[in-house]
Amino acid sequence: MRGLRERIDEIDRAIFELLEKRMELAKEIRDIKVELQMPIRDPDREEEILLRHQKFRRVFEAILEVSRDVQSL
Repeated sequence: MRGLRERIDEIDRAIFELLEKRMELAKEIRDIKVELQMPIRDPDREEEILLRHQKFRRVFEAILEVSRDVQSL
């Protein structure tokens, strides 16, 4: 069981690193939206993401919420 938990820890680290990269991109998108005077929220884009990842919809809803928070700072 210990080996399985270590593998889960590795996956968690990879997920964390990818989420950090995603948030950095969200900040770049925020800067572009501000420059172009666009709204932070894009409901059509969010729905597209949620439909694409239906199996993990709740996870992606949380990711999108954090992304909006990052863009709103």
